[in-house]
Amino acid sequence: MVEQTLNTGLEWVDIVDENNDVIAQSTRAQMRAQCLRHRATYIVVHNGMGQILVQKRTESKDFYPGWLDATAGGVVQSGENMLESARREAEEELGIAGVPFADHGMFYFEQDNCRVWGGLFSCVSHGPFALQEEEVESVRWMTPEEITAECDSFTPDSLKALSLWMTRNSDKHYQPMCIQKTTSSAKVSSESEAENDVPQNESEE
Repeated sequence: MVEQTLNTGLEWVDIVDENNDVIAQSTRAQMRAQCLRHRATYIVVHNGMGQILVQKRTESKDFYPGWLDATAGGVVQSGENMLESARREAEEELGIAGVPFADHGMFYFEQDNCRVWGGLFSCVSHGPFALQEEEVESVRWMTPEEITAECDSFTPDSLKALSLWMTRNSDKHYQPMCIQKTTSSAKVSSESEAENDVPQNESEE
């Protein structure tokens, strides 16, 4: 991985073209401000029993703060390959390490505020999870049907990633989801979250 700029707190990312070829580098802040095309990883964390680990994003996130995520993952750093990034993000966000990752290929997602080439992965985990407090407010298990019912509370790129994962795993009795997004602000019910709270590893900060 290309070393990030020292002592500045800047995170550098590769900017790519419509063919996913690197054409430049920029800071993460510049990429967000100018909606530059970049790479990100999307990791479907599931328990092998039909439930998906859903994250609630913190309010400090620079993209869809406070929304729900159907996948783990994040922006790929400059010079980092997809699998390295996926493993790093899973460990940083959830404390997941030392488990096999399945690679489900690439996909492209674009909307007004995001243009991204996504690397789609999945892994099986049952927790406990060590949440990255700057990134993840809480997690809970949800079925694909429950996610579909609350789809307006989810980040649209993570819904696309999950839908693709279910399509590509159709031989395992997953069905493609109906993705339906609105532009309204997401409101998450703390009561419904509590019903499916996932144990967290409180020994890790």
